[in-house]
Amino acid sequence: MPAGAGDGSGVGRMRLGRYMTWRGFVAGAIVVVAGLLLRGPIRAKPASIEGGKPFRVEVLNGSGVRRAGQGLAEALRARGFDVVDIRNADRMDYAETLVLDRVGEPKYADAVARELGVQSSYRQRNEDLLLEVTVILGRDLASHYGEGS
Repeated sequence: MPAGAGDGSGVGRMRLGRYMTWRGFVAGAIVVVAGLLLRGPIRAKPASIEGGKPFRVEVLNGSGVRRAGQGLAEALRARGFDVVDIRNADRMDYAETLVLDRVGEPKYADAVARELGVQSSYRQRNEDLLLEVTVILGRDLASHYGEGS
């Protein structure tokens, strides 16, 4: 009989140890998956104004920096803002970022402007849009969010 084959030493204990480690890993994975299924995905709480309703934001890249609008949108979403649209602006030479109030309630645009470190927001109502705030990303902030940032 080969050494360690049935005497409880070495090989048998190693196999049992691996089996128990694998079994513990699988059990842990099942617990994690079950927890996610029962609780749902972890998401940032939508941004709202002091007990108000969540509000919607669109991001327009006017900087000329590739993917900067996408990067800004991801950062805003991570901070709880509901970014509903991302696209290019009407032109690519905005030097400064603009935050526009689209509904005549500056508190929404002001909250986004504060989050971005932009000095002020501007009122530019557009009742055809189904959102409260438009951010036109300019070159001043694009380096923080574009390719290579």
